[in-house]
Amino acid sequence: MALHVLKENPTPLDTSWEFVVPQNALNTRRENRGKLITFTAEKITLQMVKFPENRILRGDDPSKFILLSFGNLRFPDSSIREGGEYIAKLLTKGLVLNSVQYRFYHHSNSQL
Repeated sequence: MALHVLKENPTPLDTSWEFVVPQNALNTRRENRGKLITFTAEKITLQMVKFPENRILRGDDPSKFILLSFGNLRFPDSSIREGGEYIAKLLTKGLVLNSVQYRFYHHSNSQL
């Protein structure tokens, strides 16, 4: 699926995560597809992907959720702690995509 760059070169000092993409970029017509936002030190990207199957997504509309990936987020010249603080700020404040605010919902031990 198409990859949309939401922000180039995020920094540990960021305090806001508000993004706008063309509405057709959020097309979830296929079953069990949803928004994946991936964070790296180089950029923040959005793409539509097949969501993992779990009891939460199975029972609700996947368009209400965003899957976030921080696995490759390593800020240069920053400590691991600063990266963790960046993630904590984002999860506390939430993320806005096309004027819709998304808040942290839950994680499982296997996701930690």
